[in-house]
Amino acid sequence: MEIDDWRKRIDDLNGELIALLNRRAVFAAEIGKIKKAKGLPVFDAGREESVLARVAEMAESAGGPLSPESISNIFRSIMEETRKVEE
Repeated sequence: MEIDDWRKRIDDLNGELIALLNRRAVFAAEIGKIKKAKGLPVFDAGREESVLARVAEMAESAGGPLSPESISNIFRSIMEETRKVEE
């Protein structure tokens, strides 16, 4: 395959990632409504650390080119951004 073929594949994956991230944000917004109704804070450090540990383990098991640390960093950013829709 040529570079343009690989770039097309990446472009297609970017579309899928955007759809999944938006779906995740919708779920986060629903969680935010529940937290608000129950008087709970948006930020839950324990939950976020649990998610980061779990995705790092998943990355380790997957054995891809992205390190567990890289995956954790990506998810840290995802959670930071989706926390905004919970507010």
